[in-house]
Amino acid sequence: MFKHVLCFSLVVVLGSVISISSVHAQETDTLRLKQFLQSILAAHPALQSAAFERTIADAEIQSALGGFDPIFRSQYELKYEGSQSTPDRINHFSASIEMPLNMLFGPKISAGFDRGIGSSINPEDKTSLTGQGIVGISLPLWSGVATDRRRTNFGKAQLRPLLASANQRFEQNNLLRGAGLQYWNWAEASEQLRVTENVLALALQRATYISARARRGEVAALDSIEALQEVERRRGETLRARRTLEQANIDASVYFWTETGIPRALKQLPQSLPSLPNIDSLQTRTDRERAMTMRPEIQRLEFTQQSTSLDINLARESQKPLIEAKTQWLYYPGSSNNDNFKVGFDVMMPLFFRTASAQTELLTISLERTRLQTAQTSRFINAEIDNAISALQRSAERLAAADKETSFAVQMEEGERKRFLAGETSLLIVNLRERAAAEARARMISARADYLRAWVLYLWSIGTIAQLAE
Repeated sequence: MFKHVLCFSLVVVLGSVISISSVHAQETDTLRLKQFLQSILAAHPALQSAAFERTIADAEIQSALGGFDPIFRSQYELKYEGSQSTPDRINHFSASIEMPLNMLFGPKISAGFDRGIGSSINPEDKTSLTGQGIVGISLPLWSGVATDRRRTNFGKAQLRPLLASANQRFEQNNLLRGAGLQYWNWAEASEQLRVTENVLALALQRATYISARARRGEVAALDSIEALQEVERRRGETLRARRTLEQANIDASVYFWTETGIPRALKQLPQSLPSLPNIDSLQTRTDRERAMTMRPEIQRLEFTQQSTSLDINLARESQKPLIEAKTQWLYYPGSSNNDNFKVGFDVMMPLFFRTASAQTELLTISLERTRLQTAQTSRFINAEIDNAISALQRSAERLAAADKETSFAVQMEEGERKRFLAGETSLLIVNLRERAAAEARARMISARADYLRAWVLYLWSIGTIAQLAE
C-alpha cells in the first residue's frame, strides 16, 4: 500500500513540476499591458488619422489670419481720342495697400499713390504731374467696435486647437479603452487555459498510473476506463479554452499595426494577471472632479460654447448701425504745402435689423442647447464613474469569495486524494473534487480579470486612461 501511495504522490508532484515549468516558459516571452498599449499608440491608423486634427486647426488659424492680410490694389487707365476738335486725353494711375488691424475698433490703414492727368479726367482724380501720396485710416464708431467678422473668425480659429486636442484625446481614450479591455480578456483566456492544461496533465498521469495497476490486476479494469473518460472530458475543456485564447489573441491583434500601416500579428503571450490596484473613497471624489475637466467630451462642448458665444457677440454688433469714419492725408511731392487731408463718414444700417435679431435669437438657443448638453454629458460621466466603481467593488468582493472557495476546494481535493489512496473513496469522487478545485480557480481568475477590466473602465471614465501606457 505504501508503494502505491508513493507512486501516486510522485505522479502528482511531477504534474505540478511540469505545470510550473510550462508557466515559467510562457512568462519569459510575455507582452505587458504597457508595452501593448504603447505599440498601439505608436502606429494605429485611427490615431494617425486623428493627428491630422492639429494640422487642420493650424490651417484654419492661417485662413483666419488671411482676413488681416494687406491688400494691394492697382489701376492704370489711358485714353486718347485725337478725332475730336479738342483732343481728349486721360492718363490715370493709382496703387494702394490696405491692411486691417486685429485690435479694438478694427481699424484699417492704407497707403497709396495716385496720378491723374489729362484734359478730360475727373477733377476729383486730377493731380499734378508728380502725382500725390495718400495715407489714410478708417475705423467704425458703433457697429464693429467690439468685434467684426474678421476678428470673430480669428477668435473661433484660435479655439480650434482646443477642439483638435479634444478630438485626438477622444479617439485615443476610446482606442485605449477597447484595447485595454481586450488585453485582459486575452490574459484571462491564457490563464484559464493553464488551469485546464494542469488538470488535463494530472488526469493523463493518473490514467497511466491506474492503467498500469489494472494490467497487474491490482484494480478493476473499469477504473482505467473511468480514468480515460476523465482524460477525454478534460481534453475537451482544454480544447475549448484553447479556442477561447485563440479568439482573444485574434481580437487583440486587430489593434496591432506597423508604422507603415501594415497589420501585425501577435506572437507573444499576455502577462499573468497582476496584483490589483487599490482605490479609496477620497481618491474617487478627487477623480470625479478632475473628470469634468479631463474628459474630451466636456472639452468639445466647451469649444462649441465659446465658439457660439463669439458668434452671438458678432450678431449683437450687427444690430447696431455701421458708422465708419475715414481720414486721409495727401502728400504732393515737390510741394511746400502738404497740409491737405480728407475726412468723411459712411453710414449704413438696415431699417429693421431682422436678420441680425433672428441670428442673435437662434445663436442664443444654440448656446442654451450646448449648456443642456453639457449638463447631460456630466450626468453620463458621473454614471460611468459610478458603474466603474461598482464594478471594482463587486469584483473585489467576488475575488475574496473565490479565493476562500479555492482554498477550501484545494483542501478538499488533497484530502480526497489521500482517502482514495487509502481505499476510502472512489475515483469518481476524486475527479469531482479536482473539477471543483479547477472551477474555483477559474472563478478566481475571472474575478481578477473583471477587476482589471473595471479598472480600465474607471480610468477611462475619469479621462486618465492614457496613464496605462506611460
